[in-house]
Amino acid sequence: MRALLVFAVALAGGSPDLILHGGRVYTVDVKNPEAQAVAVRDGRILKVGADADVLGTRGPKTKTIDLHGRLMLPGFNDAHTHFENACDWESQIALFDATGENDIVRRVGEVTRKLPKGTWIRGGDYGAFAAWDAAAKKQSPPSPPVLTLAAIDAAAPDHPVLLRRADGAYFANSRALALARFRKEMPDPRGGRMERDAAGALTGVLVGRAGERMVELLPPPSVERKLIAARLVLHDLARYGITSIADVARLDAASERALFATHVERSSSNLEIFRELQRRGELSVRVYAFLTMRLLKETMAEHIRPRTDEGLIRYGGMKAFVDGYLMEAPSPSNPLYAGDFTFRFIDEKTMAADIAAADRNGFDPVVHTIGDKAHRLLLDWYEAAIRSNPARDRRFRVIHAEYPSPGDVARMGRMHLIADITPAHLLRDTSSVERRVGPERAATTYPWRSMIDAGVRLNLVSDMPGSFNEQELKPFDPIEIIAEAVTRRPEHGEPWHPEQRLTIEQAIMAYTLNPAFSSYEEDRKGSITEGKVADLVILSKDILKLTPEEIREARVDITIFGGRVVYEAKTALTPSPANKGN
Repeated sequence: MRALLVFAVALAGGSPDLILHGGRVYTVDVKNPEAQAVAVRDGRILKVGADADVLGTRGPKTKTIDLHGRLMLPGFNDAHTHFENACDWESQIALFDATGENDIVRRVGEVTRKLPKGTWIRGGDYGAFAAWDAAAKKQSPPSPPVLTLAAIDAAAPDHPVLLRRADGAYFANSRALALARFRKEMPDPRGGRMERDAAGALTGVLVGRAGERMVELLPPPSVERKLIAARLVLHDLARYGITSIADVARLDAASERALFATHVERSSSNLEIFRELQRRGELSVRVYAFLTMRLLKETMAEHIRPRTDEGLIRYGGMKAFVDGYLMEAPSPSNPLYAGDFTFRFIDEKTMAADIAAADRNGFDPVVHTIGDKAHRLLLDWYEAAIRSNPARDRRFRVIHAEYPSPGDVARMGRMHLIADITPAHLLRDTSSVERRVGPERAATTYPWRSMIDAGVRLNLVSDMPGSFNEQELKPFDPIEIIAEAVTRRPEHGEPWHPEQRLTIEQAIMAYTLNPAFSSYEEDRKGSITEGKVADLVILSKDILKLTPEEIREARVDITIFGGRVVYEAKTALTPSPANKGN
């Protein structure tokens, strides 16, 4: 609240830089829930109110945008992302479901049009779905699609391309073969083979060590290379109205001094990507960085402290993982197995100590948790940390929270925990969850409304971009995810336990103010409130008036970040009759 008063004083006097008017402003501010117009100055919200009142503040240099009745919301805040993985996906193509050469050529062409000439393009594993389907039917796998140099070269004449086949062989285009100095006259490497046609020319197929040698020649993943893709990811975030993210990140200065037993920081974004984008004035999202809990001491040695800002980058969360699927009882379909801890997990004693140490130093644990046993253990560790450490404002999180028992849902509420829920995971699981845990236990999975009723604060998150192995791409369009949360309906089938659906108001809250609260920033963003940052999104349709099934028809027309338009749909109607001379 003090911060808002400071902002208000700073903004007093002077006309706004921008006024948006003539629409429905759903503020997510309980003290002033709806308005028609918003005035912005110096990147902050100057005034929220009726059209006449806000337009009355206009000055000679004020730009205006007529909303034409459209809905304005606070900028979306995706509270769980893997930004660097998303960068990798910009130059790597998931080909598991590719149907043949024409399909692969099309996908390669789409990527080449986005990336500068000379950028490597990778992809895999083409032919996989057909092979997996055959294996399920106990049949011999079919041969992978046949690719030709002429077709792939035509799609990517200026980009080296290396695609992995489902059987482990690789296909390299002519540009990649030339860079690697692979020529038809060369002998095959020991343990490998460069496939040749009847005339002795290389076909691009590299088997065994021949393919491995090509992989070994790939350039290192430098920050400069990542920035090429990062700009594309930032554009996508703006296109979807996302102005803040909470990202699973790593601090390489700390990581380089650690001895890990396993790849603990897999899928963690290099913090230097955000820092370099910020140095260049290109960072167009606010970043709440979840750093590695195992590296608490090393991180603090780099002078990082909780609730501190580094420009648009903020610290305070420490990430860890409990399980992939750790249940109290074995699955009915596999009575010998009840899941296990994740490969990132050391042991229970170490996890308890890490959580307590993070909390003692003012950091909030942010822990990936799936199964019911994993939830029980995590809540035990949270309670122990709270008992042993001094009282403070805690905002502990449970990431995903998919299979907590009803009793542990109540415990989560009593501790006022935050749960980052991922609707895409539910829709993926509906076809298998009853088989895995039985119908009685399945009825209490993904208990979103139950958590709200118990006092848990929910964030809607994407887990962008998807699985590390590129087999599963998750949508990170908030409108799509909101639609999933309010329907709980898979593409084919009925809603999964519809009594656990969110209302549209709850879903919007879970994408705006709740994530801001989670990073201790509810006084600066998350609602359209005077004094807060002007992160705003204008939708083509009023999702508050649509049926749940119609929500997907809406799109983002305009995204404003810090008072600046960072995305505008080509068909958006933004000119205002009152905008003369601007």
